[in-house]
Amino acid sequence: MGIRQKLISGAAIAAGALAGLSVYARRGVRRFEDLDVGTAGVPGSYLDIDGARIHYVEAGAGEPVVLVHGLGASTFSFRYTIPELAQRYRVVALDLKGFGFSERPPGGDYSLTAQARLVRGLMDRLAIERAAVIGHSMGGAVGMRLALLAPERVSRLVLVDAATDRELRRGARLGPVLRPFIPVFAHFLYQRRWFRRFSLRTAVHDPAHLTPEVLEGYFRPSRMRGTVRAFAALSADRRRVAPIEYERIAPPTLILWGEHDRWLPPRNGEELARRIPNARLVMMRSAGHLPLEEQPEETNRALLDFLGAPEAAGAAPPERAPAPLESHG
Repeated sequence: MGIRQKLISGAAIAAGALAGLSVYARRGVRRFEDLDVGTAGVPGSYLDIDGARIHYVEAGAGEPVVLVHGLGASTFSFRYTIPELAQRYRVVALDLKGFGFSERPPGGDYSLTAQARLVRGLMDRLAIERAAVIGHSMGGAVGMRLALLAPERVSRLVLVDAATDRELRRGARLGPVLRPFIPVFAHFLYQRRWFRRFSLRTAVHDPAHLTPEVLEGYFRPSRMRGTVRAFAALSADRRRVAPIEYERIAPPTLILWGEHDRWLPPRNGEELARRIPNARLVMMRSAGHLPLEEQPEETNRALLDFLGAPEAAGAAPPERAPAPLESHG
């Protein structure tokens, strides 16, 4: 047998092995995904928007503030934010389609533009004409797209360690290649407790924050039926890399960034502050990719100062939040 035939034979064997692993892994995924919309026993409400049941929580009264979580996250990310902001504002936090405790419809559009339309649809259903929008990580990209799609609906914008074009393009290139492996990855790694802790360890500056309760809060939504299917659809969807025209983002914008973010480096925040016309950057000390988790008091203080200011000034030099009163570890 020649080299070419050996390569073809090896590739066929590898493809067959992957197919077999995928079938086995999908069965394991179906057993793991044992929660359904409406039976997960979580606080909050549901609305049918764009062909999916969307989970959201609401608190407080006053000017509206909408909270948008990041990739693989949920309203749990804002559990320290909601009660503080709700003392002055009407706060609405939603689980995006395919995430948290919202539905994962087969064949659904999970692109970031579709998610931005979903946020607008939720605002319509809740009679919110205009709101301040706070987005973390991927939720920041959704917030920017909403500010471009419907600028009249966004009064202010907060980007917390937000995903940028750079990461979105990289994900679009790798997504179609990795898609066949997602069920295998989910079954053999993602469902293991040790791997969950390991994966979040790089997102924080201080791993002491990753208590068993915190890990359960972040990862319980992955048990919702259809999670792996939705993630595979998102990873292979090139519509999510439509360019973000930063220079056209009009609302006053606050950019919060963890100084020790290893997922999305601080230079990304500096670039956003340069390109968004009316933006101000605040670096969060002692925080990685999750300042909402690691420095909730400092984050809430920065949010309240920004939301309560008469007008947000742009083109300011980067600030650093005061060091926390207590440190962990």
